[in-house]
Amino acid sequence: MPKFAKKTANTGDVKVVRKRLADGTVKEYYYPKKRNSSPRPEPPTGTVGHVLSLYYVSPEFTMVKPTTRQNRRIYLREMEKVFALPLRDITRRMLIEIRDSIAYGRGPGAANGFLSITRTFFGWALGREWVDTNPAMTIALLPRGSLPAWTKDTIRQAEKTLDESLWRVVVLGVFTGQRRGDLCRMKWSDIDGGFINVQQEKTGAVLRIPIHIDLSSFLKQWRGPSDYILTNRIGSKWKPGTLSSAMHKAASEGKIPKGFNVHGLRKLSATLLAESGCTTHEIASITGHRTLAMVQHYTLSADQERLAKGAVSRMETVFWKPQETDD
Repeated sequence: MPKFAKKTANTGDVKVVRKRLADGTVKEYYYPKKRNSSPRPEPPTGTVGHVLSLYYVSPEFTMVKPTTRQNRRIYLREMEKVFALPLRDITRRMLIEIRDSIAYGRGPGAANGFLSITRTFFGWALGREWVDTNPAMTIALLPRGSLPAWTKDTIRQAEKTLDESLWRVVVLGVFTGQRRGDLCRMKWSDIDGGFINVQQEKTGAVLRIPIHIDLSSFLKQWRGPSDYILTNRIGSKWKPGTLSSAMHKAASEGKIPKGFNVHGLRKLSATLLAESGCTTHEIASITGHRTLAMVQHYTLSADQERLAKGAVSRMETVFWKPQETDD
């Protein structure tokens, strides 16, 4: 056994910790066993907690993608604030108060996410006759505004201020245009003959993304013992939620502008492709968007500037010039 390695054992109300000292002897330490807090009692029939427990084992919940289940659970935890109330007693006002508290703390996007998933849950409960109406259905979504996109200047700032693990996320995100979860899942084994193979978690689309020469240089520097291209400070695979929290923390510390997140890198990637003259179809072949409308939404300003420049250059050949005079 290596020096200072510990073993623990549980004996009744006492936890025994055995530690090997530098001279090879083993010493035992005894600590009172920590008691877990009392488990939450089973919720009465018809309460929020009871119906949620039924929803979590229903086909409508268990048969969706794991990431979708996880996302729904995260937002439905907000309903634990009214865990013991009868589900029939939940009103629009209660849900609006929860929505607003989320908006103040985490932004309108998270608030709308809660509302959307709550609608789904109450719709399921309505179909099972646990409620007579869906109180979330008529609550309006909050305006979100446009998604802040990273800029070239923001990237330069991030290179100087972010720690190495987050800087790598920025680089890979810009050069591949992929979503947060797909970035976290990329492995070194996905690199094949100058391409990165990606199967997008959200859409199932299979992509072969050519590796830009600059990205290739970065990848050679990054190669380490992990199976995953992106790792956190301790060398473990990034989890999407943890990555977002780390990026949010960096923004709160002034390392990047507030409101900027991993998804904004995807928008910048599409914008740079548009500025370089790529067509909407070419951009979609990299980003994997299923609809060209979303690509056009991402690249609207870049396309407008490029098209406007082309229009003006053509206009100059047919419009009247100041030096011309009428005879």
